[in-house]
Amino acid sequence: MKDLLLWSMLAVPLVLAVLQNAGYGRRIVDWLTPWAALPGLLLVFGETFTRDVPWLLLGTRLGVDPVGRVFLGLTAGLWLAAGLFARGYMAHDPKRGRFQVFFLLTMAGNLGATVAQDVVSFLTCFTLMSLAAYGLIVHDRQPASLRAGRVYMVMTIAGEMLLFVGLVLLAQPARSLDFDELAVRLAESPRQSVIVGLLLAGFGIKLGLMPLHIWLPLAHPAAPTPASAVLSGAIIKTGLLGLLRTLPWGTVALPGWGTVCLLAGITTSLLAALIGITQRNPKTVLAYSSISQMGLVALILGAALATPTAWPTIAPALLLWAVHHAMAKASLFLGVGVASAKTTSAWTHYAVVAGLLLAALALAGLPMTTGFVAKAALKHSAAAVEGWAAGVVWLLPLTSVTTTLLVSRFLWLVWPSRRQGHGALTAGMMIPWSMLSAGVFAGFVVLRWQGLTNAAWVSLDPATLWSAVWPMLIAGGIVLLVVVRPKLPPAVAGIRVPEGDIVVGVAAAARWGHREWNQIAAVHLPQWFGSLQRMLSETLAPAMMRRLDRLARVLENDISAGLLIALLAVALFVVSLGR
Repeated sequence: MKDLLLWSMLAVPLVLAVLQNAGYGRRIVDWLTPWAALPGLLLVFGETFTRDVPWLLLGTRLGVDPVGRVFLGLTAGLWLAAGLFARGYMAHDPKRGRFQVFFLLTMAGNLGATVAQDVVSFLTCFTLMSLAAYGLIVHDRQPASLRAGRVYMVMTIAGEMLLFVGLVLLAQPARSLDFDELAVRLAESPRQSVIVGLLLAGFGIKLGLMPLHIWLPLAHPAAPTPASAVLSGAIIKTGLLGLLRTLPWGTVALPGWGTVCLLAGITTSLLAALIGITQRNPKTVLAYSSISQMGLVALILGAALATPTAWPTIAPALLLWAVHHAMAKASLFLGVGVASAKTTSAWTHYAVVAGLLLAALALAGLPMTTGFVAKAALKHSAAAVEGWAAGVVWLLPLTSVTTTLLVSRFLWLVWPSRRQGHGALTAGMMIPWSMLSAGVFAGFVVLRWQGLTNAAWVSLDPATLWSAVWPMLIAGGIVLLVVVRPKLPPAVAGIRVPEGDIVVGVAAAARWGHREWNQIAAVHLPQWFGSLQRMLSETLAPAMMRRLDRLARVLENDISAGLLIALLAVALFVVSLGR
């Protein structure tokens, strides 16, 4: 049964994509597309296992281990929810067939990466996922989408090259391509620092860590809402999975790279939130929220690299955080589509408002949600870190403040109106979105009453509740001041960072350089070449001719020529003696 589910999970999306592209059985393909992720979800509930496939690629190893089970569950669950949502959301889209082809191909690569246990199969699935996602980003073929697709493709190819070089250097001295063997080899490798740097940069692009994040705030607004949900909820988590698979966690201390991760995490978590507050597109706000949340991941990973003895405590907290963020962020992205639809009754409208509030505040750490548990887990795990890296504990409340401000901005932009909307809110959209929104509360209930986590993580004692609430209260006070104040100063109200931030500056510099080069090529180069030609013809050429003429006159004298020949003969004789 395990083998059947495993191969169905990998093959069904690919077969459906081929059928959809060829135009065969489109109605059946439309109905089956969301359910293509179901075998992967069912595979989560079985026991861990490993299967070797020696005839595939360079010898493939597939399976479900404890870490892969977590990522497989969140990945398959989000693809299933997004697929069901897409059936209603894109029912009248004339390009729905093309969307489904890229949706299925990206799904196949994403699911395959979670069960890949060796370098070659992981990199193959990772590349399939990354390249196929381009079709989701440029779906509507608008200029902004095509620009976002170009930036995404450049960053994707750069990331793939970094990963390829890093993994080749890692696998070269090893006898096996399995991740377990390679992690041990990396701990002993003389090229350890170079390999770790390449892997952190390659997977950091997928995670969206600053300054490698520039594709994210452009891609999310461009992609259709269901695609944005899986881009943020599942696909960027594959970067985290790759780091967990390849680096020697808990076995060797890497304080230098730990410092790099901590600095990148601090910059990403705080700066991305501040940039996101200035945005006017709700999906762009959520994109910067994802970048900010991945900054927290980098903080914790940096602490683990600096203090490997803390890894047994950090690892479960990190996995819990990944599940929480995937569920809450997918709910918010799908919520953009739900909020923009027309509701037919008052209770439906209030249900939409409640779901948006619950998912948004859970992201900030609202008590009795998965966000509350995840933040408590990060605090307790960071407390086990030694030395300067222990400062992570003091940064977490600050990130709660910025996250609350960010989700408040999102709610302000997306707040639903019963009288205005684009299309009707269907049950096919409402049900999967509601399940994700309710999941942030249901997850807390399951974790607390089933005892699946550390009891301190789900504690509701007054001190723990206050530590979670006071950053949100500070952010709420700031929001209240902004709302109550009749008019903000023009210098403050006019602040807005363009989508893509860094890439906008790079593009502006490139355009300036292009204009300057055109001016140089059109005006200055002809002048420079003319001056050079005049110098050659009027100064250097006559001088060279005079010197050659003088030399020729000297050689016309037989005595001078004889002396020159004699000197050459002596020189050749001396050289021959030296040999």
